[in-house]
Amino acid sequence: MQCVERGAPIRLERFADFYLLCDPRQLVLFDLPGLAEQLVWQGAWITRLRLVAEDGRAYTERVVLDIAGRVERIARRYKPIPREAYRVFLTQHRRLASMWMKSRTRREAWKTISRAAGLSRVENCRYKGWSFESGRATDECRYISKLVCHWDRPTRSLEGLCEIRPHVWTLAEARIDDVQVAVGPAWIGQVKADSMPASLIGPLWVADSHPPAEPGTHKARLMQIQEIEPSEGTRRNDRGTSSRGSYLIAKRVLDIGFSALALVLTVPVFVFVAAVILLQDGPPVFYAQVRQGRGGRSFKCWKFRTMYRDTDRLTDELAARNKCDGPQVFIEDDPRVTPVGRVLRRFQIDEFPQFWNVLIGQMSVVGPRPSPDEENQFCPAWRELRLSVRPGITGLWQLNRTRAPGRDFQEWIRYDVEYVRRANLWLDLKICLRTARLLMTGGRGTCA
Repeated sequence: MQCVERGAPIRLERFADFYLLCDPRQLVLFDLPGLAEQLVWQGAWITRLRLVAEDGRAYTERVVLDIAGRVERIARRYKPIPREAYRVFLTQHRRLASMWMKSRTRREAWKTISRAAGLSRVENCRYKGWSFESGRATDECRYISKLVCHWDRPTRSLEGLCEIRPHVWTLAEARIDDVQVAVGPAWIGQVKADSMPASLIGPLWVADSHPPAEPGTHKARLMQIQEIEPSEGTRRNDRGTSSRGSYLIAKRVLDIGFSALALVLTVPVFVFVAAVILLQDGPPVFYAQVRQGRGGRSFKCWKFRTMYRDTDRLTDELAARNKCDGPQVFIEDDPRVTPVGRVLRRFQIDEFPQFWNVLIGQMSVVGPRPSPDEENQFCPAWRELRLSVRPGITGLWQLNRTRAPGRDFQEWIRYDVEYVRRANLWLDLKICLRTARLLMTGGRGTCA
């Protein structure tokens, strides 16, 4: 992440994952790893990050007295108390970061970047953090004190430091041998050896007490982003970014065209299937279940109804017959499925209404199977990866699973991961062709 101050021209780093847009002389501190997953899922052009400084005590008690000074009650609070709030902005787009940097006022900067991104691409996020002002001695001291507590390895981005004790850092060329006891976290600046105490108990920091002997010595250097993670930097080139963007644009165009054509051509099928469902079991014709799409956004996934009404209560009773080893349910000769539903499932006709989800951008023709939130909780790393793309009507797992006992969930993870890593138009085309051939030969059942 690169910090970009308004009105302070700098060279924007090509390899930055995010740009932090802040005001001049603003010092910001928050837990980036804890926020990164949420930012990736949102996929927003701009995230308005509201940093809320909280009292560190999660649980507090206080005695409330009445007018006469008698104890009236005990007031308990189970959450930290919000103290101050500040707003900063996060973006992955260099062009928006450049607009912010060139703006004269905060209002002008916000109007410029929000107009360029569009309000529909702006997300709001509340998160624990602190903001201080550079140039104010008290703020700078508070800021460094919190850095000492939260930044466990400053050598990740600062060159010229060394760790003389666990979590005790100083300049690499400094000679600090008189400290007999040192308990981190602690930072030691440029100080004279005779002024150092015999023991240091953190968290604390010792400021510079005198200038370096020679100009340019005893300095810590801020490393460039490509120096910190060169392997990532070499991979993230303009060609790779543009090719990925071109693939996503082409895929979305094909999704719109294919889904619109499919909906038009299957109008007679919709009318016939709806009539049969109504004659056999009455309304409703469609069944909607809340699933998670790209970035974890919830949406209603539509299908033709294939089960009798009010069969959810039978799910627990039939759990012993479930053939899936993971969070899904697959029951051979499922008594909840209607006779018409068996035919619809065999030829995947019950999935046709999902072309509407594709048309409005909630799904894609090809991608991981759309799953509800409770299923995605079984494996967080897999969840994060599969929700980085739009779910699909068909995909690698739907085509390649074996239904082998004890392997269904493992295969689900394997093929979802494989698709996300290999995704390209040629792979999507092959999956579509294999799906069409499978439907012509009778199809196969899906997990409910």
